Amino acid sequence: MKKIILFAGVDPLSTGESDYAWHPLSVLSIGSVLQDGGFDVHIIDCQVDADWRHLIRAHAADALFIGVTCMTGPSIGNVLTAIAIARDAAPHIPLIWGGYHATLAHRGILREGLVDIVVRGPGEHAVLAIAQRLAGGAPLRPESFADVPNLAMADGRTAVTPRGGTEPRIVRTSYEFLGDMNALPPMNYQLIDPTRYYTESIRDLSYITSYGCPYGCAFCSEPQTSTRKWKPLAPERVAAELAALWRRYAPSQISLLDPNFSTNIPRVVDIVTLLEHQDQRIELRANMRTRDVVNLAKVIDLKRLHKVGFSAIFLGCESGSDRMLKALHKSATVADTRNACHLLDEAGIIQLSSWIHDLPGEELQDSRQTLELVTDLAALEHNRQKHHFFTPFPATELYEQLFGKTEDDNRTQAEWAASDTYASSALYAGRPEFRTRVLDDLTALKRRYPHVLERALPRQ
Repeated sequence: MKKIILFAGVDPLSTGESDYAWHPLSVLSIGSVLQDGGFDVHIIDCQVDADWRHLIRAHAADALFIGVTCMTGPSIGNVLTAIAIARDAAPHIPLIWGGYHATLAHRGILREGLVDIVVRGPGEHAVLAIAQRLAGGAPLRPESFADVPNLAMADGRTAVTPRGGTEPRIVRTSYEFLGDMNALPPMNYQLIDPTRYYTESIRDLSYITSYGCPYGCAFCSEPQTSTRKWKPLAPERVAAELAALWRRYAPSQISLLDPNFSTNIPRVVDIVTLLEHQDQRIELRANMRTRDVVNLAKVIDLKRLHKVGFSAIFLGCESGSDRMLKALHKSATVADTRNACHLLDEAGIIQLSSWIHDLPGEELQDSRQTLELVTDLAALEHNRQKHHFFTPFPATELYEQLFGKTEDDNRTQAEWAASDTYASSALYAGRPEFRTRVLDDLTALKRRYPHVLERALPRQ
């Protein structure tokens, strides 16, 4: 079998985003499809493979290709290191970069000559097609993959930039979101051994039940990457796979990492009902929208969610100002946030509420409303909070509001690596005095409610 190396560059431990390593579902999904297609897949994860640099160098020479992925932010640095090692060890081996950041910043990546192919958006079908053609001897040229969707490549020619300079000409194939998610093979967790990610205090296992999100939040990359489409696994498959994973790997919790688990309310009810018929309680965490929680409570007692195992729900609340929520296209109100948190709290479910400060256009009154709301919610027994400073992501609506509508503004990937929602960014420093005041207020909140903050406060 042809060997393929997949490198996961995300490292939430080093950035302080998490107290435990995250399972690399992006490369695990791609790897599962490739393994199912007859390829020999090796996943290298910087979180758990302390010798990942050596492993890349050792495996590079006889690989069919090396794939890398990361999120926008500090993890880009790991990918850049991996690329440099691979190029040095085996300059003839094709390099492919996929994932959220690559989808949004593909022109810059190719302009820098970092990789041979960028996969934009869902990569399961595209990467399998690439592997099959490379294994069949197809040359590494755009015409070899012209009918494979979601790819971008430099074609060896130059193009004139709007500023009058020249750069590599980029060829992009058609863009398609994922088809029927149920047609994909199950995640092959044996490729990573989930127990390597467990700690003494928590044994978290990651799982995903749907791709995409139909909402158009102005700060989010999903409107670009999923084109506001949503593709779910069938409830029966979800319930069966959760039960099997719970028995096999004995986690203390399973995190459902869907961008929005609650997109379809009847489906949530179906999954809860199926879980009720099983003879075990599975500790679950999921991402939901505040308005979805309110609507869900109209058709099902939320205590039923808690009884089958939903112990914590992540809520992207963002702001306590209706004016800002409207500007962010959240399709939710402050009333939805209050109601959702109270409903979940009454059901005994933790609310992992997330907030963004120093948003573009945010005024002092908006900020005061946010601080008033988070202080009120902190009094709830099960409320927990994560606070961020705004950092723009490439090709999102807020990025274009700040820097202009452009697909490529000549930022390097090293510059993008300096993005951090917990600290000031080299790309966007925000308003220092505004952030100082927010930090002072959050510090006071932490003194009053020491338990409520899930992680350290943002840094200026």
